[in-house]
Amino acid sequence: MFRDTIEKDPQSHRNLQAFTSLLTLVEALATITEQKQHATREEVDNAPPITLAEAGRAFAGITQQVLDCRFVAVFMLDLPDERQRLLGTSGLSAKEEQALVRDTTNVPLATYISSAVVAQLRNDQVVTLDLEHDPFLTTPHTRGARYRLVAPMMRRRQLIGLFTMAKPDQESRNLQNAYTSQEKALAKGIARLATQIIERVSLLQETADAKAKEQELQEVTRRYEDCLSTASHELRTPLTTIKGNLQLSQRRIMALNRQEEQSQDTLANLQRVEQPLREALQNFGRLERMISELLDYSRIQADKLLLRKQPCNLVSIVSATVAEARKTLGSRVILLNLPEQEEVPVYADRDRISDVIHNYLTNAHKYSQADHPLEVKLSVESPLVYVLVRDEGIGMTAEEQEHIWERFYRVPGVEVQEHSLSDSNLGLGLYLCQEIIELHNGQVGVYSESGQGSTFWFTLTESPFLPPPPKD
Repeated sequence: MFRDTIEKDPQSHRNLQAFTSLLTLVEALATITEQKQHATREEVDNAPPITLAEAGRAFAGITQQVLDCRFVAVFMLDLPDERQRLLGTSGLSAKEEQALVRDTTNVPLATYISSAVVAQLRNDQVVTLDLEHDPFLTTPHTRGARYRLVAPMMRRRQLIGLFTMAKPDQESRNLQNAYTSQEKALAKGIARLATQIIERVSLLQETADAKAKEQELQEVTRRYEDCLSTASHELRTPLTTIKGNLQLSQRRIMALNRQEEQSQDTLANLQRVEQPLREALQNFGRLERMISELLDYSRIQADKLLLRKQPCNLVSIVSATVAEARKTLGSRVILLNLPEQEEVPVYADRDRISDVIHNYLTNAHKYSQADHPLEVKLSVESPLVYVLVRDEGIGMTAEEQEHIWERFYRVPGVEVQEHSLSDSNLGLGLYLCQEIIELHNGQVGVYSESGQGSTFWFTLTESPFLPPPPKD
């Protein structure tokens, strides 16, 4: 009965054949970009992605096998002038494929076929070419196939490639009946499949390239950070020795100044020597802070920054840090605003929290006039505690506030005040503050307006009880 139906309705039979071929082709093409079913996760991650050329060859081979064509080829068209690039062929000998590559590579489509045919392809129409009258792919690499079916590969209404196929000539007598409507529809569907495969392969390749670049960047960054860490460690020893010698010389000069028998000329000479020693020690302090910042930065990047957390009183930490800052910042007025309670218990690294407060004060000192006071405030809004440092300096724009916590960032076009030229300005201070506070499960932030000063703050959590002992 099925045979009788086919003989009575050959059109339905051709439609069924085309549909069956398309389904078979879809199933076969699905294997082009699939990973191996039994591959491990590591094998999948490390396997190189399929290239466009490999996908093109596989596509052409599968299509020729399913459709029983004499010849199949897939071309990409590189914009803007649609220069041809052969992705894959099937049915050609090595010599014929080399000739095809030579004749088509980097050749604009408009110089290879007529403008009328190009216009049809750009309008997403399948065309049939008679190579005796409208040459497209000329002998010898056509293997004698006179009639060529060409289907456009479209993406967002843009012609990006061509799918071409040829049947044996004995199956067709003229251009009109060389290919049936079902075969043309099938060719158009195949071209769309080819477009999807190429897009997927391109995406896989872009992802692989991005991953490779990321890995390369990570390796360069690791080496850079190792270099910073090594250099910082190596610099510390000689600088400590030099600093010790300078301090010893300074103490000896001070002792000589206190001796009554020294003449006025000798005392004047000692004072002239003492001044460069004092400046040298200030510069060494700046170098020490820079090295300390670089070491902390490299430890954070390596996830090796150790915190020595313990129960402590935040009131005493803030008070001691402000007292030390009053000494180091000269005549700078620093107002201290503490809560009524004498203890604000937190579980923290005392030295690291003090470093954060000191950094906030140093920044406030650098970017505000010396005759304007700074304010440090500690407040409790249980369960959180807030530490704020306020200045009356130049302030920041909203855009600048978005970047100040980034490593190595410095507000462009802003000069520090003359009274703080010896301070470090690597652009790491606020970045390190944020990392330290986040390691304490707190937050950092800033309120600022251009020309209206800035208020930097951070939060910690009250911790009146000791934390539970670590598990073995």
